[in-house]
Amino acid sequence: MGGNLDTAEMQLRVGTRVPTHRLDASEDKSSHTRHIVTVLGSAAAALAIAYGVGAFYFSTHFVPRTTVNGVDASGLSTRELASVLDDAAATYANHVTGDGFDLTINASDVGLTVNGASLAAEALGKTNPFAWPISLLNGSELSVDMGVSLDEDLLSYVVADAVYAYNETAEHPKDATATFDQDQSAYVLAPSELGTALDSEAVRRAVGKNLIVMRPATTLGEDQLLRAPIQDDNAALLAAIDEANEVCSMTIPLTLDGKTLLSVTPDIIASWVSVQNTEDGPEVVVDQQAIYQWSYDNLNSVVNGENETRGWEVSSWDFAYAMAPKLESADSSALEVPTITTFTRPAESEGHESRGRHIDVNISTQFARLYDSDGKTVLWRSPFVSGNLSLGHGTPLGTFTINALERNVTLTGLNDGVEVKEGEEPKPEDYYTSEVAYWMPFLGSEYGLHDANWRWDEEFGGDTYLWNGSHGCINLPVDAAGQLFDLLHVGDEVYIHE
Repeated sequence: MGGNLDTAEMQLRVGTRVPTHRLDASEDKSSHTRHIVTVLGSAAAALAIAYGVGAFYFSTHFVPRTTVNGVDASGLSTRELASVLDDAAATYANHVTGDGFDLTINASDVGLTVNGASLAAEALGKTNPFAWPISLLNGSELSVDMGVSLDEDLLSYVVADAVYAYNETAEHPKDATATFDQDQSAYVLAPSELGTALDSEAVRRAVGKNLIVMRPATTLGEDQLLRAPIQDDNAALLAAIDEANEVCSMTIPLTLDGKTLLSVTPDIIASWVSVQNTEDGPEVVVDQQAIYQWSYDNLNSVVNGENETRGWEVSSWDFAYAMAPKLESADSSALEVPTITTFTRPAESEGHESRGRHIDVNISTQFARLYDSDGKTVLWRSPFVSGNLSLGHGTPLGTFTINALERNVTLTGLNDGVEVKEGEEPKPEDYYTSEVAYWMPFLGSEYGLHDANWRWDEEFGGDTYLWNGSHGCINLPVDAAGQLFDLLHVGDEVYIHE
């Protein structure tokens, strides 16, 4: 076998070395693990000690990166912070800014005082010394109002004075109201609008919250803007919109003598009605001036007219006065259009229909008419002055005919009171003369119809004939005499009666 091991021996030796090698590695690993555990345990112990020391320290001091009411309190004790806060209060100011608004309020302006010790103690009470690592990592901003006081009346005065000056040029808010939407043919809500004007009380509250915790600045926003008194949810406004839409949905017939002329439609009513914010709140308002103008523009051509005894026209103001309450009460029943009489004429004489073409001269009414051949159609009409009854110059009654039509004639006759003795001739001064443009005699050449330019318009058609009438002729206004002259024919009948 020489120096060689047999197979069995080799296996034995190999088998005995393998276990020996594995035991050595296990021992090394175990030793390494124990070392790591020892190190970690030491580190944990150190951290625990450091944490405990920190918790103990920060139970009386503020964690670094801590501010109290904007003052850096890092590492300070309450006594140290109290001293710093007292010093800060002496120079404290709050800068208030907004859209064009700028106001600096010093502590002395509002009587702001600070009890530093009380404030510092309150601030420390808000900290958690056991959470100091988190506070150190994230930082902490504390706001404390304990120990801070101010004069609320002074603050209100300072803010109100500044806001008043600012609001003088600021844009004020607009109330919510209603507008007529043409597409919907209805009144709809027009929302309120903010302006730039400030609400003094809202500004005071915002500034006061910051002053009491000594913040250095206040930024005003939408919450401090002045609100209009009437907001979108105003119950009275919403009710007024509903009421206006009910009114504007109506159709109102307009009648004259009970007969329908036309109807007032919703689109017309909408131009008369609006929703307005009055002193008493939102209301439906009816514009009587608009109703009057519509009546004047639209009803005259439909309503105005005349017959033989009177003329009439729309009374637009009476129409407005009658229509307004109907709209206010949402009453859609028919409205009789009110009218006013523009003139009156005496009634026609009885029996004129049977006379055919003739001039009817009614002494009692002092009114004359020229009828056409049917005895009904009036071709001409006019008031007149007949013969003076007080002097016995009454116009003769009866049926006559026009015997001439002459222009520019001088009429003559004896003056009233002149007596001519038998066999004597009247003197020239005993005669009167009257120049007339239209002469239409019906009884010889002594009596006729003619113009009388010497009379006032008011004299025709009244009782002038009783005491200041003519010498027997029918006196007419100049224009009326000219119109009759152009219509008459020689031979036309003249019927004079009382």
